[in-house]
Amino acid sequence: MLVTVRGLVVGEVVASDNAKYIHVLTAERGKLSALVRGAVRLRGRFTSSTQVFCYSEFVLYERNGKYTLDDASLIENYFSLCRDYDTLTLASYIISAADYLSVDEQPDAELLRLTLNTLWALSHREKLDRRLVKGAFEMRAAGLSGLAPDLTACRGCGKREPDRAYLSVMDGCIYCPDCMAERELRSRAENDIRVDELRTAQILLPLEPPVLMAMRYSLYSEMGKLYSFSLDGKLVPEFAAACEKYFENQLDHHFPVLDMLNLSPPEKD
Repeated sequence: MLVTVRGLVVGEVVASDNAKYIHVLTAERGKLSALVRGAVRLRGRFTSSTQVFCYSEFVLYERNGKYTLDDASLIENYFSLCRDYDTLTLASYIISAADYLSVDEQPDAELLRLTLNTLWALSHREKLDRRLVKGAFEMRAAGLSGLAPDLTACRGCGKREPDRAYLSVMDGCIYCPDCMAERELRSRAENDIRVDELRTAQILLPLEPPVLMAMRYSLYSEMGKLYSFSLDGKLVPEFAAACEKYFENQLDHHFPVLDMLNLSPPEKD
């Protein structure tokens, strides 16, 4: 049976001297793995449409739940992401996260849309602060995966606009300073590591009000306007660190590509 889908190539594994498997993130069927023959050669018929960062239309032959590529046509590629090391590394992180979060044969149009929008922003809006792009992607991806933190109000007293908030990474919520002080009094310490009543280590991150607003925007804004916010340069590191810490701890997974990423502020005109 032939199946036609549009999808983004988020990974590939060489199968032989003349074949490879590609991981394709699609809207209709989630992630698919397909065997591509002849794509390893530089001038192979499907080389230009089956590389990582390619968004293409694929005609797949399905048999017993396995797919083999029958035809492919390129819709858009994001090879311009290779213009510099940091942009390429960040883009590699984005598709690694999309690959990790996607589920085989489970429709996920929003994750695909988020990933494509992020790659487009990195490709076409060079003046964007890539630290904001990374953090906003992490927050939105967490939300799409059912792991969104509750940033609407303090978990303890319900205050919606605290003078300063504390993000509880493990609990996925925020506390105001007063409720945070009350937690401090109830907590116990062991070897200078704070632990809760269940003797579980906690990660509590202070957030300035603009950082909290930026995290809320990342979670709740329209997808098409996700990267249309700004933040004072002095607060960007706090935002970026909080989003990354939350994303990795909620997934309980470390992406090795992050060890190679060291984003700097955008250059001023």
